[in-house]
Amino acid sequence: MGLEMIREFKYRGETFRVNAHGVAGHEEVFIIHLVDGEELAEISIDRMTEENDTSAPIEAICVMLCDKLIAEENMDCADVGGGFVWVEGARARDVLPSNKDALAH
Repeated sequence: MGLEMIREFKYRGETFRVNAHGVAGHEEVFIIHLVDGEELAEISIDRMTEENDTSAPIEAICVMLCDKLIAEENMDCADVGGGFVWVEGARARDVLPSNKDALAH
């Protein structure tokens, strides 16, 4: 059975939303760049059919996709050195386990 996660995070000073659904390591992952609550550019990967590290946690996939989106859209990021951090309280759904958590069960 697949799980779903919809959650906001910050990376390089920008706000993004991830919508991931499926089995950990084989999810479909959609990243949307948000500016003042408005959805702008987006990028996605189907981890079941596209080349990727299926052992990587969802956070690493988010960073990989954001780096691609930032390059494709020539984004001028607010904080180029800013790392990945989940936005507390900005989750619509968070039931997708990370691969690390899945191994513990």
